[in-house]
Amino acid sequence: FDPLALTEAVTPSAVHKNLKSGKFGAALLMSLHLNEFGLVKAVIEDTPYESIANVVRSIGHEHISQLIQFLSKCMEDSPHLEYYLQWCLELLQSHGLFMEKNRGKYLRSFRALFRVVQSRFVDLKSICNDNKYSLEFLEQQANLLLS
Repeated sequence: FDPLALTEAVTPSAVHKNLKSGKFGAALLMSLHLNEFGLVKAVIEDTPYESIANVVRSIGHEHISQLIQFLSKCMEDSPHLEYYLQWCLELLQSHGLFMEKNRGKYLRSFRALFRVVQSRFVDLKSICNDNKYSLEFLEQQANLLLS
């Protein structure tokens, strides 16, 4: 919640209006000012894939930590892993140097993001390994039938 940047114009309906008109950066900033998880998640998920880079660049340094925390929370149980990883990649490419210089400020939120990414990696790794072994078995069985 950011009371200094909060005005009467910053409302959930204004966020939805900006989303509908394609002003994704403004919508994200407003939703971050309101600090409502559902609203921020809606803005993040409604942003087109090709617009992520522009939206991330429009975020000021004062909102980076908050955005990382929201991305971490959204990524925990979302099936849209690649989409959220693209947000993380763009965030690191756009603001990574600043974050490195001010690492103490972003350490907590970055660790939360790292934990979520690591957890999802472990889950996917086991699924991929199972699929790999199943495919190898099927290939061996097919070769036996052909022999």
